[in-house]
Order: sequence, then structure tokens, then C-alpha cells
Amino acid sequence: MSNIRNMLSTLPAWDLVYNKKLVLSILEKFLHPDEMVVDLIDGFIETNQQINLSERAGVLFATTKRIIFISSGFGKTITFSIKYGEIEHIAQEKSFAAVKIVFYMKGSTISFKTFSGASFAGKFAERIREIIGEEVHLSRKNEFSSFHDITAPFVEKIENKQIFVSKHNNETDSLIENMEKLNFLFSEAKKIHNAISETEIYKTDIQFRKNVINDLLAISSLAAMADGSISTEELLFISLVMMSFNPDNSQEVDTLAKLIFSFDSFPLHYRTEIENFWDVISAYMKRENVSIDGDMLASLQKAQNYDAAKGTACFDRIAQAYFEFAQCVMKADGTMIPKEEERLREIRALIYRKVEKFPKDPKIPEKEETLEEIMEKINSLVGMKNIKEEIATLVNLIKVQQARAEKNLPVTSLSLHCVFYGPPGTGKTTIARYLGKIYKSLGLLKKGHLIETDRAGLVAGYVGQTAIKVDEVIQKALDGVLFIDEAYSLVPSNIAGNDFGLEAIDAILKRMEDYRDRLAVIVAGYTDEMKRFISANPGLKSRFSRYFYFDHYSPDELMAIFEIFCNNAAFVVSDAAKQKLKKSFTVLYEKRDRSFGNARLVRNIFEKIVQRQANRIASIVPLTEELLCEIIEADVPDVEDIVI
Repeated sequence: MSNIRNMLSTLPAWDLVYNKKLVLSILEKFLHPDEMVVDLIDGFIETNQQINLSERAGVLFATTKRIIFISSGFGKTITFSIKYGEIEHIAQEKSFAAVKIVFYMKGSTISFKTFSGASFAGKFAERIREIIGEEVHLSRKNEFSSFHDITAPFVEKIENKQIFVSKHNNETDSLIENMEKLNFLFSEAKKIHNAISETEIYKTDIQFRKNVINDLLAISSLAAMADGSISTEELLFISLVMMSFNPDNSQEVDTLAKLIFSFDSFPLHYRTEIENFWDVISAYMKRENVSIDGDMLASLQKAQNYDAAKGTACFDRIAQAYFEFAQCVMKADGTMIPKEEERLREIRALIYRKVEKFPKDPKIPEKEETLEEIMEKINSLVGMKNIKEEIATLVNLIKVQQARAEKNLPVTSLSLHCVFYGPPGTGKTTIARYLGKIYKSLGLLKKGHLIETDRAGLVAGYVGQTAIKVDEVIQKALDGVLFIDEAYSLVPSNIAGNDFGLEAIDAILKRMEDYRDRLAVIVAGYTDEMKRFISANPGLKSRFSRYFYFDHYSPDELMAIFEIFCNNAAFVVSDAAKQKLKKSFTVLYEKRDRSFGNARLVRNIFEKIVQRQANRIASIVPLTEELLCEIIEADVPDVEDIVI
């Protein structure tokens, strides 16, 4: 078991696997003594057999001998394998949120759908081709020729009033049940609108509001058309939510929405007006040609950019609201079939899809903040007591020096450049961003913006090109802060011959002198490596005189960070879940090494918990607010399943 675990831990996709303990125990029994796992991917298997969706979820392993599937869901365990000699060719198909790998064999096919992304799927298929040692046909096609294939039937059903009405045996029970359902959907529509409209980006970016409307309608189409029919409750709920966002920006609609949402429960006497809003929705979707552009919802891409630039948490709140919206649409009629469960997982993958780097959005407005507001935000951060004290000392020093200068008294020259020591995930980039804002508020820098880079952004592969790359980055950072992460990589420990990293350092030092009143440089990385870096060049020692030491977060601080993530996304954590998570943080902290992820680890665990919660409640109807927002002990992965 230890050997298998070590083998899997080297594969990036292992971190995405659900229910690791179960998968490991099955894999241990299934692997041959001389068989090794070379790659894996998680998702859903599709065969000719009628298997419940929860039992189809699992992991596809590529070993040195064959492909093995092991189910990771609850219920009956399904395990089977395919020998490489049986595979004739592989096809890769991409839909709006998933990638499907299809294995063609003589007289049969097996499909595997994954939400891990096209990159993981492509590498997995390529690895199999390498093992087989022959050319395997790899074709690509879209599962939907365009998003229009889903939105068109949706709009048509709205226009033609092709609504499926739920049937009940008892009319009295039906009325009571229906009112309970409508009241719940009414309260959810209010909550979803408030969660999105109260975010900072929604209040400041007009274009973002239109992105929200389009993305909600895109999710509506995906969710409502999962089973091919639309219930009255589904359309009423969609109409309520869309009315609150007022797609046409109509004064009449705005007045009506305010009136309708002033009630505490679903206003039956306005039901006709709500139903008639379907016409506005269908006309808007036709006129605006509502679609999904690329692999990610536009509003969530913008929210991620905004969070990266502003240090906010808009993405978490909006993503959670979108997912609750999708669940309400799909469960509004009181049923949930396997096909809908699968679509819900696809929608979730679409919502929570992320990219590693975000280009700065020029449309993001720069909000002027006072020094007091900036310091308040710094002091509200979890932990970092010593960092907060050092920043307060630095601010006081700058203020005193400025006061002395105003009275024509001698002043000590101030260096804005800093060295940040510490492991990953401890807030170094966040503090660098706040320092830039402090420098701006005190009049030391005109803009105070942050430009992040690393060795790859500074060093070229050819003689003479490195200085050009450095100058390009410096020009972007002028009047602000240049943050160089893992700066020690510019001076490798085992330099063989000339290394262009040294050329980058020389260029940076020259520009620090040329622009000493317009540029602050912050270098960051592990403590030992950064000490070696600073000692590598006399010029570095003379220019960096201020050092900040970032330490690992304690288990209590990790728990506090997790609770912030939960609050931002309106989750409520049960006491049992908190206790289990606190124990896990303690165990992980005690066996930490220098690469311990800290806040990044908490973010990964939070996203895994949200995914597990979604899987747990996917088939439960009817929905309640408690179900949507509660995280229970079962949602928290065992510590053995958490990859540091």
C-alpha cells in the first residue's frame, strides 16, 4: 500500500480524485505485483450497461499493462480493465464543461467523461499511445456543434409555452406542496440576487452585470434542458431571478421586481406577470445570442481577475450563487433523474473552472483607499502578527521622515525595496500588494500597483535578450511594485558556465538605481535560498535593507482561513465537520515540510469539500436552504485523502 501511495503521489491528477481511501484499497488488490501505475484521470465511465450514476463515478488508471477503472462513488463497487492490445483507436470529444475519452475496440466502445480538463485528458490519451507503441488515432469533435444546440430548444419551449405540469393525486396536498415549493424558490431567488449584486465588482462594473445575466441564462438552458422538459416551477424560478437582474434595464420591470420582492413569500396575485416575463427572457436570448464563450463563464473569469487585482472574494460568492441557482432550476419540479445529476456535475465543473494566471483587466476600476483603510485590511488578515508590527513600524518611520523633511530637518534615506522570507501560501503576495498601496497613500509612488514575475518572466534563452525582458517588466512596474517570486532561482545553486539569471540581476540592479524614486522591488522565496540569493551579489545586499519573515500558519489560523472561505460563499459548517477538519489541520501541520501549502492548502481542501457536498446533495429533492449551505462531517475528506 505504501509503494502504491508513493507511486500515485507523483501524479498531479491524484489530487483531484474523490474517496482516495476506497480507491487505494481496491487498487491494492487489483494490481499485479509487476504492474505500475503511470497515469490516471477521474470522471465517469459510460458503458452499455444500465448503471446508476453514483456508481459510475471513478478513476481510470493507465498502468504498464492495461487500463483499469475503479469506481469511487458509494454503492456497488465496479472494477474492470482493458488490455492495451484490445484498443483499436482513441477519440477525444469536448463539450462545454467536460472532455470525453472514447476507447474503440472490436464491436464495443467504452467512454470516460472527465471534468479535469482537456490538458489532463490529452496527456492521459497520449501516455496510452506511448505505452502501446503504435499510432493511435486521436480525433476531436464537439459534443454540441455549438451552445445554440441547447439554447435554441430552451427558447422555443419558452416561446411556445411547452411547459410540463407536475401531476398530483390529491389536489389539496398538491396545492400545499406547490406553495411550499414556490415559497422556497422565491426566497432562493432573493438570496441569489443579493449574493451577486452585493459583490464589489457587480457594483462597479456595468459590463459585468450583463455578463452575469448572460451566464445565468446559459446555466438556465443547461439546467432546464437536461431532461428535455421544463416544469412550471422551473420557469417561474428562472423568471424571478432574471426579473431581479432586469436584462433590458427597463424602468417598468425594475418597479415590478421591487414590488414583487417586497413580499415575504411567493406573491400568487403576481403569478401572471412573472409568467409573462418568459417572453422578455426568450426575446433577450435571441437578440443577444446568449452563449458560453470559451471554456469558462465570462462573469466568473472577470471575478477571478478582480479578486487577483483587488484581494477580494467575489468569485467564491458568485460561483456558489450560480451553483445554487442551477440546483434550484433542476430540482424545482421535485425530481432528479441520473441524466440531470450528470448535467449538474457538468455545470459545477463549468462554474468552478479556473486558470492559473489572469491578465490584468484594464476595466477594473482602481479604488482610492486611505492609509487607515489599508492598515485596517492588513490588521484583519489571519495571523502574521510580526508582519503587521513591522509594517506599522515602517509606516511610522516614513511619516516621521516626511515630517522632518517638511521642517527642513536632516532625513535618513528610505529604501522601498524588501525581502520576503517564507514558505508558500503565507500571504507574501497579498502583503506586497498592500505595501504598494501604502507607498501610494503616503505619496512615495504615483500608482502603487503590483506587477508579479519570476525567473521565466525575466530570463531569456539567448545572449542579449534577458536585459530586454527585464526592461519590459520594469516599464510595467514603474510607479509601483515589482514582486519577484522565487527570486533565488535567478542564482541557481549549481551554475554551470554562464547563467542568464545573473544577467537579469545586473539589469534589475541598474534599473533600481535609475528609477530609485519610481520603483519598489520586493523579492520573495524560501528563507535559506533567499539568504544565498542576497549574498550572491554585493549590490543586492546594499539595496535590500528591510526583511519580512513569514511563518507557517498554525492549525487555529488555518481553521480561521477556512471559515473565511465558507463565509464568503455562504456556507455553514457543522460542529462535527469543524472538529474533523481541525484534527486534519493539526496532523498536516505537525508533519509539514518547507513546501507546506498553508493558505493554498486550505483553498484546495475547501474546494474539495464543496465538491463532496455537491455530490452528496445532487440527488436530494426537495432542496432546502439548509441543504444548500450546510457542510457536514461526511463532506470533509479524511486526512489520508488530503495531498499536501
